[in-house]
Amino acid sequence: MPLFAVYAPDYTDGEAIQRRLAVRESHLANAAANPAIKVGGAMLSPNEALDLPDAEKKMIGSMLVLECASYADAKKIIESDVYWSGNVWDKENTVIRPFVSPKLH
Repeated sequence: MPLFAVYAPDYTDGEAIQRRLAVRESHLANAAANPAIKVGGAMLSPNEALDLPDAEKKMIGSMLVLECASYADAKKIIESDVYWSGNVWDKENTVIRPFVSPKLH
């Protein structure tokens, strides 16, 4: 079955993190229950967030790998997520692309 890589940056307004946190538990529960999501997680800022133990770790978006039959199915998964409907993910800058990986097949 085809794979799709998803880059979903968060909106950057001052309330974006509050919107993310308000629906995060629901997002995580739904993601854990969806077998199409093969890999997923939060992107962090700054780039050195994991290098420095005391660095602030700010969530700024999501990265996912989906396994589904078509681009339309991948788009439906993303657009039905609470991060999409809750205006966490930046709809203009979210990218879904076909993805090939020898490690996931």
